[in-house]
Amino acid sequence: MYLDNLNPWWKNGQVPPYAVGRKRKIFEDTLPYLDTRQILLITGLRRVGKTTLMHQIIENLLTANVDPFHILYFSFDEAKQEPDVLLREFEIDILKKDIQDEKVFVFFDEIQKLKDWEAKIKIVYDQHPRMKIILSGSAQIKMWRGARESLAGRFFDVTVKPLSFDEYLEFKEISIDREREKIFEKELRRHFSDYLRSGGFIETLNFNEVMLRKYIRESLLERVVFIDIPQSFRIDSPELLFKILEIAAARPGLYLDYKNLANDLGVDQRTIASYVTCLESALLCQKLYNFSRNLLTSEKKIKRMYLSNSAFTSALSPGTDFSLMIEQYFVNRLSGRFFWRSPQREEVDLVCQGEPAILPIEIKIREKIEKSYLKALFKFMGKYGQDAGILVTLNTEAMYEKENKKIIAIPYWQHWTLEKEIRARLII
Repeated sequence: MYLDNLNPWWKNGQVPPYAVGRKRKIFEDTLPYLDTRQILLITGLRRVGKTTLMHQIIENLLTANVDPFHILYFSFDEAKQEPDVLLREFEIDILKKDIQDEKVFVFFDEIQKLKDWEAKIKIVYDQHPRMKIILSGSAQIKMWRGARESLAGRFFDVTVKPLSFDEYLEFKEISIDREREKIFEKELRRHFSDYLRSGGFIETLNFNEVMLRKYIRESLLERVVFIDIPQSFRIDSPELLFKILEIAAARPGLYLDYKNLANDLGVDQRTIASYVTCLESALLCQKLYNFSRNLLTSEKKIKRMYLSNSAFTSALSPGTDFSLMIEQYFVNRLSGRFFWRSPQREEVDLVCQGEPAILPIEIKIREKIEKSYLKALFKFMGKYGQDAGILVTLNTEAMYEKENKKIIAIPYWQHWTLEKEIRARLII
């Protein structure tokens, strides 16, 4: 039976060690969802560890004395099969009991490869009240939006991301005293530069520069652009998709002027807009909107585009300025949605929203901080009634005050100081 190879615990009651890997915080975060009736959706980029997380959950179930024959794993990346057929084979050949009477755990990996998966999974969910369903998908493609409609109230979702900088240090077994960052400035600068190049993809941690770029370009980006996206969208030219990625890599924070891009590339601007949406849905890029308290106003204004991981930028455009890489890092790290640009073209790189605060963040990786760099931050704070902003710098650590408003300048390599300051002000 072909399912045997995907479910080795049916033979020996164990998940192979190579399939489990090293546990991350996301593993603990998913466990409470196993006690709910709802489907668990695990989403994220390719190669971030979604399949590994599934196997870690399976190992946890086995440790908790769940019968191995009550656990089914199947990857739609390996073969095409209908869920009802899979479950019937599982019931007859493995469970050997009425599946309706048993508590079973079903793991469907790369579910977006299954045509009309939302409707099919909804039927399975409704027909099997004792079944716990765990799904994964390599993209936040249009099917997730369909899922939110057809599976409303039937699922929880979690997102697996590449390693954070903290996790990167942990996986590399690098020990740094978080309370004494300044002592480790040299090491932090070096490790942070390495982290930006690797993007936090676990498999790349010990790759050299050539291997890293080849892996990111061929095993990840080209696979998504030339195989995954065309399977989900009507794409006439994957080559154009990849070209847009390369343009965005060379210019982090690219202003999305669809008309000019279309003219440069010799295509219709509606095609460019559609292709950018595809890239965004496939989690390869993110758009920032010009901040306004009125979301409709933000939607109408010009937008900016960043690739969703610094490794993509590094692999596609190795010469990208380090200051732009740092800017992209914070946009990615904070899941940025907004920047700010005044009618006078004064700009703030990133505007984050918490409860109830709004925090403007400017990234200026310069040897010297000029007073002109502060103007837009102070203007934003005055306009929106905020009393604090963050200035990420190369070396400068200072406090700038004006009319009861303050800008806190912190060097980018003071990682934990920055994280603490941002989180405290956003209350997240």
